[in-house]
Amino acid sequence: MKLEMTWRELSRAAGGRLMRGEGSDPVESLSTDTRSLRDGQAFWALAGERVDAHSLLNETLASKAGGWIVGRGKLPAKAPRPAHLVVVPDTLKALQALACHHRRRFEIPIVGVAGSNGKTTTKEMLKSICALVGPTCASPGNWNNELGLPLSLLELTNEHRYGVFELAACRRGEVAELARICQPTIGVLTNIGADHLETFGTIETTFHTNSELVETLPEDGIAVINADDPWLAALEPRFGARAIMYGAAPRCRVRLDGPNALIVDRHRIEFKLNSFGTYSRYNAAAAAAAALALGIDADTIRRGLEAHVPGMLRQERREHPGGAALVLDAYNANPDSMRASVQAFVDEFPGKAKTLVLGDMKELGPEGARFHRELGEWLSVLDLKAVLLAGPEMKAAEEALRAAKPKFAVSYAEDPAALAPALKGKFAAGDAVLFKGSRAMKLEDLATAL
Repeated sequence: MKLEMTWRELSRAAGGRLMRGEGSDPVESLSTDTRSLRDGQAFWALAGERVDAHSLLNETLASKAGGWIVGRGKLPAKAPRPAHLVVVPDTLKALQALACHHRRRFEIPIVGVAGSNGKTTTKEMLKSICALVGPTCASPGNWNNELGLPLSLLELTNEHRYGVFELAACRRGEVAELARICQPTIGVLTNIGADHLETFGTIETTFHTNSELVETLPEDGIAVINADDPWLAALEPRFGARAIMYGAAPRCRVRLDGPNALIVDRHRIEFKLNSFGTYSRYNAAAAAAAALALGIDADTIRRGLEAHVPGMLRQERREHPGGAALVLDAYNANPDSMRASVQAFVDEFPGKAKTLVLGDMKELGPEGARFHRELGEWLSVLDLKAVLLAGPEMKAAEEALRAAKPKFAVSYAEDPAALAPALKGKFAAGDAVLFKGSRAMKLEDLATAL
């Protein structure tokens, strides 16, 4: 991070008041974590779900930090005072305001990526492409929420040629708010599915929330839209020439052309991805369409896609002492991503004995039991060696699966750790194992146990 601003500028941009210290003094970077704070950094005190950082403000922190940004009324009268002190009405909103101010300092293309599934992979694929052209600032991992996005934006410097940021939400209006902070010039929509229904309520709300990204684009902004998604395809007439459609449809400017090729504005490129499955190819098409919107040529798009390596817990390959193929795709799960992941796994390992280790799909609200039952029914007809299910919500999937009398073994445990004995020592070179579930299930711990 290289802010290149003064304490006075920071306080004004954050909507606060500089209560202590010289306003012309420079502030180069900030931290929200006392554990990683470096000498001279500004410390931004946030109130988290577990810890309110205002409770950590002590003499040691006052001497180490270049200054503090605190919430109004949060600093006790007898608390120590650092060299600089900025007081703001709300520290999270102030951080977002600072990030918005910082973003306006750079006249570069900014790409925002939203949708139910594939956001992080699409963002990483696009980053891989853009990096071949020039320095690219992108959200690290899945820093895509009200805190992660501002922190990502603050990494922008004069060296960057592109910005690629992920936007996620679980409530109506949140994508619009994130878009107002990062002000994208290009908006990418991946797909619409049954995610966060616990808070969204309906898939229609999911659609309206994610489409806020393209609705907030400037007049000359470009919308990159999945033409094969029935929800998103309806947006095309609204944007006309400002829409770049991607998918299998003949009208798409970026079109899927078999398992290892894309037609990019009439240029056919062949490539070999380091990930697999239909949904990986759609992520690649989305990234290619965004790159096309940025004016990047087809061959650079090809090289960037081939250079992309899946991130942790996203089709991550793990070593197994017996030679089995282990795939950890357990960053998150909802009904659409679960089926897509399982189908891709089945297609990728046709000659191997395939075992699925599946955890709960969280945040589905009242419809959760139905989605898990439908998953169990769907799994029953697949060519598998075994299915192991974990989590209280997967009980419905287990019951539906056993009722269908599949030809493979079925195991169930409420706690994923209880499945370890059924997995250890059971796999060899002819096996393939997929771990898929919501983040809360921590299936990577079970995979590590193997």
